[in-house]
Amino acid sequence: MMLYDVIVVGSGISGLYAALYAKKAGFNVAVLTKSNPFRSNSAVASGGINAVINMAEYDSVARHISDTVGGSDGLSHRQNIEKMCLEAPNIVAELRKMGVGFDEDAEGNLQQRPFGGASANRTCYIADRTGASIVQTLLMECRNAGVHILSNHMFLNIAQYDGKLSGVTVLRRRDTQVIALACKALVLAGGGYAGIFRGHSTNSQESSGDVVAAALRAGMRLSNMEFVQFHPTTLAGTGALISEAARGEGAYLVDEMGKRFTDELQTRDKLSREITSHILRGHKVYLDFRHLDVKTIEEKLPSAQKMALNAAGVDITKELLEITPSAHYSIGGIWTREDTSTDIPYIFACGECAVTGVHGANRLGGNSLLEGAYFGRLAGREAGRVAGKRDFQPIDYADVDREMRRVELIIEGESLFNINAMRKNLGESLFRNAGVYRSEGSLSTALEYIHYLMKRNYGLHCVNKERHNNVELPSILEFQNALYIAEAMVVAAMQRKESRGVHFREDYPTRDDKLFDSASYIEQLRHNYMKVTFENASPINIWHNVKKALGMV
Repeated sequence: MMLYDVIVVGSGISGLYAALYAKKAGFNVAVLTKSNPFRSNSAVASGGINAVINMAEYDSVARHISDTVGGSDGLSHRQNIEKMCLEAPNIVAELRKMGVGFDEDAEGNLQQRPFGGASANRTCYIADRTGASIVQTLLMECRNAGVHILSNHMFLNIAQYDGKLSGVTVLRRRDTQVIALACKALVLAGGGYAGIFRGHSTNSQESSGDVVAAALRAGMRLSNMEFVQFHPTTLAGTGALISEAARGEGAYLVDEMGKRFTDELQTRDKLSREITSHILRGHKVYLDFRHLDVKTIEEKLPSAQKMALNAAGVDITKELLEITPSAHYSIGGIWTREDTSTDIPYIFACGECAVTGVHGANRLGGNSLLEGAYFGRLAGREAGRVAGKRDFQPIDYADVDREMRRVELIIEGESLFNINAMRKNLGESLFRNAGVYRSEGSLSTALEYIHYLMKRNYGLHCVNKERHNNVELPSILEFQNALYIAEAMVVAAMQRKESRGVHFREDYPTRDDKLFDSASYIEQLRHNYMKVTFENASPINIWHNVKKALGMV
């Protein structure tokens, strides 16, 4: 068994920052990533990172704070927003010092582009591949500092001893062994769950909410699970992301008649609804780059140009590019305090898997990389602080044995169902029934289908029985987590009987500040029992409604 002072789950911007700051404090640190570090959502976040740079000219931290609060549709944690926005310029300066090559003008000043919901140009960028450049730099910094990068290690569950953190159980993919890693502090930074909308998501298929599911199983509260942000502009048919940078640089949204029908730089929740409504009325929607200078496209939007050509066969300098909204970012996740601590001592959460309150009910573009950096640094510092004050706890090998038996059962049993078809069918159902528009009826349909798939769990086994780099096993484990998280998301959405931010109920189309002007919380009470509460509503009534939704009364 390997021992580390701090283990970080996830290799995106928040996880790498957390690992770097814990390592800087003098601790033995490991980063777990279930595949390649460059498959994180951070690595494909292309548009940029928000920071107020030119305060004397046209912007201010107060405006950044105001825009973020305004975009959150009433659910924001103002104190966290203020701290994050104040620190944003220092984060960008730190990244530049590490070697991140943000785009500059001829005088060496940072270039900034407009993003939706912002009252000034404050998004710093590297063409349209910002996230990949930042992740690459942070990964090099971590390796140079001596952080252990454990690639192809799939996080399974949190190990506890007498109710206290003792480590994690992990699937070592190269030989299909379940191993235990002991740690004094744990940082959960494993990304979100928008990938459960398979076929209608910008995320990789690995974004199945593994970390969030493990937290719920361990007894930690989740919050705001109903809020999943759809990106307005993804390739029709594939869900591949066309960055907000495209609209920031001046691309238009038009229909088949060539008519512009909306404001391209309004917040993502409103824009996704307008595009979806236009499509439901029988129109097609396109991004129009043709009026832009070819040099601008080649220098500022090279990834979009390449993506359109390779994935859709479209030359955006001459042709329209058909788009549609797809699930992009999960605002909900693991509940955290202001210092990133969670319900279990010595466990911290940051990045997309965590709820810090800075996005509220709708995230502004450019704020996710900033959130990951700010709270990743904070989580790393806090994890290092507590790791220095405690000893290792024993690992209960009954936990490891239980996980190993589960893995053996999945490998050895007879496969009765097609896992890829089931994942795609789940994504289709969620997109249709729990997507941009929702209602009591559609959400009930989604929940019924989730339960139908859960009952087929007995038939999910590996066709290939090989132990070396078995690709089916992680897919089945991910799908089991995806079903668990989908249930939590849909149950929370059923209880929020209002429309707010990215959560739009056709049967409750207005915002209700009397009953729902607060975060939602969901926790597992017993196996298959979930409890949803709101600060401003009676948990008894809501629990009864959940039981009714699950067919238990």
